Amino acid sequence: MEQHIADLLAHPKVIETRDHIHHSIPKHDHLFRSAKFSSRFARLLRADLRTCVRAAMIHDIDSRLGTLTTHGAVAARWAAAQGEPDAVCAAIISHMYPFGPRPTTREGWVLVLADKAASMGDFGQYMRGLIDGTGRETRRRLEQTDPFLRDRPRRRPRRPLLARPLLRRRVRPARRRFRRAG
Repeated sequence: MEQHIADLLAHPKVIETRDHIHHSIPKHDHLFRSAKFSSRFARLLRADLRTCVRAAMIHDIDSRLGTLTTHGAVAARWAAAQGEPDAVCAAIISHMYPFGPRPTTREGWVLVLADKAASMGDFGQYMRGLIDGTGRETRRRLEQTDPFLRDRPRRRPRRPLLARPLLRRRVRPARRRFRRAG
């Protein structure tokens, strides 16, 4: 697998993803996990291994420049500018199915499945980080190094959920139910 993406692993844009946050983990971890799943699924579905792995390694490059449904097209434009074949670009465009366009090739379907499986792995990595305490450290580091998060204006901090009373009005004392004998 790595012989197909060796040039991508050395590309500055891909190296930069080590400092980008994606699902509360480094984006590079997600991309590499997607590439691993893609190589497995490509063999199962008899798709072109090189196309699948290369598409998986760059499917979320510059994803913040688009929306949930359009960031595939943003990454595909970047891939085309780098000289990637049309098959790689077509797979990248449709990787967000069912939120984006439907895949038209086996390689597109492989990337859809690999991205979903990698997202589940990302969740597992995030949960392990919560349990062993490394998740908070990783998130702090990524928040400081990620140019998107570093350069955006900060929101006002949220108030804690229970900082305000659950009931807006004061509760009256209960009335006596028994009449006085008189």
